[in-house]
Amino acid sequence: MTHPSTDEAREKLLVNLTPELRRDLRIRAAEHGLNMQDAASNAIALWLETDAVETEVDTKGSKSWGVFLPAGGPARFTQACESRGITKVQGMAQAITRWLTMHPSPSQRLVSQPVKRILVGNQKGGVGKTFVAAGLAQAMAEAGLRVLLVDYDPQGHLTSRLQIPGLPEGADSLLKHMLGEADKHLARSLVALPQERFGGRLHILPASKDAFLMDAKLALLQVGRDTCLARALAPLEDGYDVIVLDGPPNLGLAIDLAINYVQRRPGELIDHSGILMPVWSDRSSFDAYEMLNEQIGTHCRMTGAVVDQLGFVVNAYDARKGVVTRSFYDGWNELTTPGVLATLKDAIEGREASDYQVPLLEHAPESAQAETMRALAKELAA
Repeated sequence: MTHPSTDEAREKLLVNLTPELRRDLRIRAAEHGLNMQDAASNAIALWLETDAVETEVDTKGSKSWGVFLPAGGPARFTQACESRGITKVQGMAQAITRWLTMHPSPSQRLVSQPVKRILVGNQKGGVGKTFVAAGLAQAMAEAGLRVLLVDYDPQGHLTSRLQIPGLPEGADSLLKHMLGEADKHLARSLVALPQERFGGRLHILPASKDAFLMDAKLALLQVGRDTCLARALAPLEDGYDVIVLDGPPNLGLAIDLAINYVQRRPGELIDHSGILMPVWSDRSSFDAYEMLNEQIGTHCRMTGAVVDQLGFVVNAYDARKGVVTRSFYDGWNELTTPGVLATLKDAIEGREASDYQVPLLEHAPESAQAETMRALAKELAA
């Protein structure tokens, strides 16, 4: 969740909200060409203007969430809830439910947007970047979107887990395109997943062994290094609704270029593109996020870019692992900027899909993990 674009003085209101209402608000706001934060602020303003008794909204499962309001807004909202004899959680739920009712889905989106670009990134290895990137892309393609999934990790785990032998014969690697050394169009390097459920809409840009040399070779590039990934992928963008990058487990130059690629473009809604961060419920994930967050901030300060952090996916969560695991999980949920978008429980289906080298939605389409991926895809597709 990112601060709204307005320059008006704002104060943050922290309140709990159900994942379902958060998801519906995000989707409906995008359909109307609005940033989610602006839609939430408008919802509260409309709710404050009416004295009508609102129908109680189910708030079971609400989690910490934050919205930026004009200065004085949080205090006014709190006072209104107290005068109406309801909790802030109920007040927020009523405000958003009312706004959704007043703003039904239009027949088509009111504001066109550039291709959605999502970097699945975390400098800590083993937290499920590849699993989340692949599952998200699968769910989006299953839902009818045209998706390009880029194996941007030199280890090539995504490529092998989807049983892709590598680049098609005669094709050039992504690195060659970034260096300006490629002879063939990058489209020649793509591989379509054959499963019927994806309808030919899910294409993979496989990893190449030369990706291990990416940082070293790019360090020697004198001109246009910061935008070389964007230039390499630009010829493909018109053919897709979403481009998902499975990022490398480090904070090197390659991830810097990926951060630059998903920066907000002119006219692009807040959180339309950005970085999705898989994490575990442990201390090392918090430490890793602090380093990634620092790199994002440094990049933005040095380049003037605006990069949205889309949220966290807590992976392999099992509350039975003890109080420490549960406390770290609560910590992610309380870190409302950017917030937890999904929780993937530790389940055998995901491990089997990786071991058998079969897409999760093909191996276990009815599993809880598959349904979580679909819910995440629905929200991020907004």
